[in-house]
Amino acid sequence: MDPKLDDVTVSSFLPPTRRIVLHIAMIGAVSLIGGPLLGLYVFDAPRGEVLTLSPRTGLGWGLSFAFVAAFIYTAWLIRYVTQGYHKHVAARKMEAFYRAIEGEQTKD
Repeated sequence: MDPKLDDVTVSSFLPPTRRIVLHIAMIGAVSLIGGPLLGLYVFDAPRGEVLTLSPRTGLGWGLSFAFVAAFIYTAWLIRYVTQGYHKHVAARKMEAFYRAIEGEQTKD
């Protein structure tokens, strides 16, 4: 095997940095808007009253929502990188297989 092909970094399997930043921004926006709304829904549903949250409580719900979303996003990134790595390994094995077949055919 060629030593240059063995130098594969994890960053080569990650999505582009711009897409990761976009995902993080979207998670932050959804969390800071959806978290407090979810908090209002949870507190308002049993009583049926109009209830307002303090900014601190809303921020707490938003950050909690973001924390859970960050775990889910990290799990997705790990899965994405693992799938990319397995595809890379399969492609390398196929290349080696085809080289071996071509080598055997030229010997004939």
